[in-house]
Amino acid sequence: MKTITSLQNESIKHAVKLQDALWRKIHGQFIAQGYSTCITLIKGGCQPAALYMTHPFYLRHSQEFEDESIVIVPQEIINKISTASTPTGIVAVFAIPKTIITPTSNTLVLYNIQDPGNMGTLIRTAAAMNIQNVFLIQGCDPYNPKVIQSTVGTIAFVSIAQTDWTTFLQQHAEFKTCALVVENGKKPEGINVKESILVIGNEGQGLPEDVVKSCNQQMTIPMSGNTESLNAAVAGSIALYIKNTQI
Repeated sequence: MKTITSLQNESIKHAVKLQDALWRKIHGQFIAQGYSTCITLIKGGCQPAALYMTHPFYLRHSQEFEDESIVIVPQEIINKISTASTPTGIVAVFAIPKTIITPTSNTLVLYNIQDPGNMGTLIRTAAAMNIQNVFLIQGCDPYNPKVIQSTVGTIAFVSIAQTDWTTFLQQHAEFKTCALVVENGKKPEGINVKESILVIGNEGQGLPEDVVKSCNQQMTIPMSGNTESLNAAVAGSIALYIKNTQI
């Protein structure tokens, strides 16, 4: 354990810069904020490079973290590193996991999901539904602080990969794909979603027509009310539940 009190410290400057996607990519690290998120990431096998804590937070939680990674800092440093509107007593720097992806139908594809909250919610739901792999095609950075916060650290329990649609199809040619579409798709009971790779599209435009056509099947979630469509994270979460529980 050590102590840092200056905002000009190089490690603090580095942590602040990890709010930027390019800096995260160059250094292979990301930041996480809050007790639940940090402890869940650690339980999921993510390695902390530094755990920046206020002294009051340390007194409450020191037994739950490895001492060599702990750095005691004043609240003003936490406020500087954090992107939260009301930062808590811990912000941590983690290494971006290096994962080896084994192709499987137990997979989710997020196509051009732009909103970090939506992406985080979908990754969190995927983890809850025991999805093994999550492929990201375009869209926001999965290690954006807002994505990490929305996953509450559960991003550690799925394998994340970024790719393009053509490459993905080539690598998963032996598996069926199921596009989630707003209309004209089959009802869930008419599709074997359990053994298919689920593909979820952009919040506003959904999936491109060529992507929909290249999928083996299309599914539409029936809605008996007056709403034309569901939020991407809500629709995707319902579809993931169907995939997980279908007999």
